[in-house]
Amino acid sequence: MFIENALKSQTATEITLIFKPILNWKFLVHCLAFVWIVTASLGAGKPWDQHKLKSYVEKKIRINSKVLRIKSKPLGSSGAAFLARLPSLQTLHTLTLYETHIGDKGVRELAQSKYLIHLEHLNLEKNGISDQGVHDLIHSPLMAKLRTLNLYRNKVGNEGAITLARSNNVKRLDVLNLSFNLIGDPGALQITQSKNLKNLKSLNMTGNPLGVSGKRESDKFDFKIIFRALEKEGLLENLENRYIGDLGLEALLETDLMASTGRLNLAKNNITDTGIQLLVSSPKIQKLETLNLAHNQIHDPGIRILTRSGYIGNLKELILDFNYIGDEGARWLAQSAQLKNLERLSLVENQIGPIGARALADSKYLINLKYPIFGFH
Repeated sequence: MFIENALKSQTATEITLIFKPILNWKFLVHCLAFVWIVTASLGAGKPWDQHKLKSYVEKKIRINSKVLRIKSKPLGSSGAAFLARLPSLQTLHTLTLYETHIGDKGVRELAQSKYLIHLEHLNLEKNGISDQGVHDLIHSPLMAKLRTLNLYRNKVGNEGAITLARSNNVKRLDVLNLSFNLIGDPGALQITQSKNLKNLKSLNMTGNPLGVSGKRESDKFDFKIIFRALEKEGLLENLENRYIGDLGLEALLETDLMASTGRLNLAKNNITDTGIQLLVSSPKIQKLETLNLAHNQIHDPGIRILTRSGYIGNLKELILDFNYIGDEGARWLAQSAQLKNLERLSLVENQIGPIGARALADSKYLINLKYPIFGFH
């Protein structure tokens, strides 16, 4: 009643002035954001009560004895130390501490725990972990058993990445997440070239300050993971339409996966003359009998490079349909003694005219062909 009478005594302009700050939604949003930040900061600075933590953990483990996830709780390093001394952790296979503010000291406590004896998956996202924390974890007995290590959004730099890459304790890792840290090219190069990490099935380095070389090596490592998976499924010989490009082809040739390959389908992969140079310069292709390079970006210079290779002598099928090969490329094919064992040469939909066609028809090396070069007699 008091408010109603007070409003009646005000003019419209005065009422607007009274409620203007409240009606300003931007003002409200900023106020709420400020309150949230202050509350979060206060919460982060006040570690959980140990009795409360123990009760929470034991309740979780009663539900699932192999998995424990604690998210956005202010454990701090003291909470991590208390957690590491709980005997109930000895059944865990997966431990997730997301944004629990444990820092390097907390990681050291976990790494020294005598109860995490069966742990295989460790997720420590958003915990302010630096190179020191990585060092303590990597050199602990705990690390040698891990298959998953997730350090998303921490403070790991080159030193931590290099320590990880050089450790023999990381050989069991299947999954490594280092996204949104402080790793530059030196750390990325060590990670991607580490023999200790060659069996990774997943590597995430998104959001790090990588330069050109670091990004390139990271991308190649991703390709290698894909190729290893395809090889296990028996699908490596057919890479058609995967758009791996020259970089993916380079990654493939850096692996040992092609040692006994007799067939390789690289159709529809955006491979250029640069990729051809990489391919035919590798001794790993010398057992190939079938090579499909249809629907790529191959021009006459690429064909010249291909025909001069000393590793293509076993080829019986060479498919070059839908590229950009002209008369000059046709002449290089016709004059190559390396292609004398070819039984099939396919050049459908290129840019070869009568001069190139005549050179192919008159070739003294392409005498074993059983199929028409241009798709018709």
